[in-house]
Amino acid sequence: MSSVRVIGIDPGNYKTGYAILDINGNSFKLVDSGTISARKKPENLKKIFNGLNEIIREFSPSELALESSFYGKNPQVLIKLGEIRGIILLLSAIHELKVFEYTPQRVKNAITGYGWAGKEDVFSMVNRLFNVTPEHQDEADAIAVAFCHFLNR
Repeated sequence: MSSVRVIGIDPGNYKTGYAILDINGNSFKLVDSGTISARKKPENLKKIFNGLNEIIREFSPSELALESSFYGKNPQVLIKLGEIRGIILLLSAIHELKVFEYTPQRVKNAITGYGWAGKEDVFSMVNRLFNVTPEHQDEADAIAVAFCHFLNR
């Protein structure tokens, strides 16, 4: 199996997490991770687009792993996440990245072994598996998405 670089993304309205993971056969290496933070609309859409565009240009991934949307109690949240997902999918088309989507339960199961694990559990396992302490939960979630992609290739 050849080497591949993937960007894992956890979409969020005001904090979008990303992780760059190199995959080589049965091994993986975290290259970079972080969050793109924005405070208000519509500036947040532009900031997320520009931030992810710069990261994709700098690290040249060939695949994009994305956590799929889920419906919570507030439909407005789903609409807002749809806007961020639209930006991410546009960037994948611009940069010709293969897109892979994973449900939140599948991501949690991949990183913790339990699909209904809490955010603290995801954070803790990311810390253990990658020996990093993410600054934000969104960053930990993006690392978990990239790891889920590694396990499902």
